[in-house]
Amino acid sequence: MISDLSVKMEIKKDKIILFLIFLLAFGFRLIFLFRVPFFSSDEAYFNLRHSKYILENFLPLIYDPQSYGGNIILNTHIFHYFLSIFDLLFTDVIVYKILPALLASSIVIIIYYFIKDITKNDFAALFGALLAAFIPIYIETTLNQISVLSLFIPLLLLGLYFFLEIKEKQKWFLYLSVILILLDPLNLLMIFTLFIFALLMYAESLSLKKEEKESIGLFIVFFLLVNLILYKSLYLKQGLAAIWQNLPLELYGQIFQNFNILETINYIGFIPLILGVIGLIIYKEKNRTITLFRAILIADFTLLLLRLIPFQEGILFMAVILCITAGISMDKFIQYFRLTKLARLEKIVLSSFILLTVVSLVIPSVGVATNLIDTGIQKEEIEAMQWLKFNTPRSSVILGNAYEGNLIINLADRTNVWDTQFFHAENRITDVEIIYTTESLIKAKKAMDKYSVDYIYFSKKTQELYDVKSLAYTSDENCFKEVYKNEFGIIYQVVC
Repeated sequence: MISDLSVKMEIKKDKIILFLIFLLAFGFRLIFLFRVPFFSSDEAYFNLRHSKYILENFLPLIYDPQSYGGNIILNTHIFHYFLSIFDLLFTDVIVYKILPALLASSIVIIIYYFIKDITKNDFAALFGALLAAFIPIYIETTLNQISVLSLFIPLLLLGLYFFLEIKEKQKWFLYLSVILILLDPLNLLMIFTLFIFALLMYAESLSLKKEEKESIGLFIVFFLLVNLILYKSLYLKQGLAAIWQNLPLELYGQIFQNFNILETINYIGFIPLILGVIGLIIYKEKNRTITLFRAILIADFTLLLLRLIPFQEGILFMAVILCITAGISMDKFIQYFRLTKLARLEKIVLSSFILLTVVSLVIPSVGVATNLIDTGIQKEEIEAMQWLKFNTPRSSVILGNAYEGNLIINLADRTNVWDTQFFHAENRITDVEIIYTTESLIKAKKAMDKYSVDYIYFSKKTQELYDVKSLAYTSDENCFKEVYKNEFGIIYQVVC
């Protein structure tokens, strides 16, 4: 009876520590996101606008008259419906700031149970959860941004967890598969993972369960159906370019980067990367779970090399999986250490290593979070958008760079020339580049007239993007009038 009581207390202790790690991850995000009253990315304002539209109209915005001067929005809007449901019940701060932070932090719990199921070692599972609390790339892509990744990553991990328990959880795996495919960000990674998993199982002479075969088949069928139904016309028109969202070549390299080992270490963290790789190597037993992790990393690495998924998203999921396999490394290390003459120093050694790990992750995470808040959307940008909203005609067309397009629509409530919905970018990137880089008034005016530009928003971010300091032709006062200026940018009115 005493022994049962001690086991229960030990279990309770582990759950308390896990909850504290979750609070640490959640609290870390709250500290930074409440430093500013607005959001840190243009994408956040895209998601905010569409969520609010659903809240008011109960239907998604399929055709946006303010994007590109009229643009079909190719989005399933599942994420926007999810947000709008909560928006019915809670305040904007809770729904658009706190809820994404809560969802993003939830991966520490899922990762804990992943490692616990593999190793049966509570310490190793808690170690992996702690690593997951401070993944630099995860913080950079989801902090204060209303990012779909805040929901997608936890659901994807849950989907993989259910896949490993397919006999009991097949129904839940299929439900989640439908949601994941409709959410969209990394569903190409999922289908590659399941395909490579089947190949690895065959190569290791492990048989696929009947339920696994059925689930993989149904996932592939539904994936193809969704893509054919929603994007058929796009594939027919643009062919394989649709896979890369029809990105302009000038922006393609920024998003679909080549694999870079130094950036990878910086985004993942040195200790999770090393321990994660070691965990995959030293686990010799033939095991479905490890085979699945290997399949995920092979699929992820392959898609990154082929530039079929954005660099940051690919590295993000690699980091999440390596946190799990790092937990396996910790379990093996503890087993080995207990066989040595230094076993009596186990607590001191492990405590020192945990401290070193936390410091090595927290410092870059703080740097990433601080940089995101300091270099993301700034107060001066919000003020410029507010000026446009209250001082320009409702029908005005505002030119900004692609990553300011959703700000112009959402905050200024005006029509933009282009934004990050690149499927219909066509030749706009060339025309916008001409406007921002040419010294010729004739060339600039010809491009502006093509899109009926009424105002030019010339920000510091545009200066950095196009490597320019000023618009030479705006010195012609008969054609351009400087109507607003702050530390971050200038707004010119086109008067000719």
